[in-house]
Amino acid sequence: MSRNELAGGRAIQYKNWGEGMPRRKSRVVVPPGSCALCHKTENHPLLGDLLEKNDLKFHSNCIFASSGLYQEKTDGRTNREYIEGFHIEAIQREIRRGKSLLCAQCHSPGACVGCVVVSCPSSFHLPCLTKAGGITIFEGPFPSYCKRHAPKQVSLFVAQGFPVYKM
Repeated sequence: MSRNELAGGRAIQYKNWGEGMPRRKSRVVVPPGSCALCHKTENHPLLGDLLEKNDLKFHSNCIFASSGLYQEKTDGRTNREYIEGFHIEAIQREIRRGKSLLCAQCHSPGACVGCVVVSCPSSFHLPCLTKAGGITIFEGPFPSYCKRHAPKQVSLFVAQGFPVYKM
């Protein structure tokens, strides 16, 4: 449906962009054997171990860095319902949530790692965050920062002797 407005005596026509376009859900194609969160298969110190549960694979650090997850159990054990202290159903919900989030680096869906600065809308896959110059601090609540908000955190992190991994 189009709408017309009068501007300075002239009619201006605007198009509603969604109208007439086929609606289709964006499907995230995860390569077989890859992490359901970052879509990578390789082992890298930044990503952590590739864990498998209920036909899904996850890098341990992708789980820790995901913005929509919190660790319910701190014993770090994996059992029927938990991986690294995160409930399996919560991880599956996070994967679904990520399908609607585009990565600020690669522009693909599935970006579950968000900058913790409340006013920042940036989301990334964990490897894309480091490629874009951001960081995740694997301490406490596991905050992640985009490049714009990372400089102060990086200098504090490096000054304390923590390793900074790059992809």
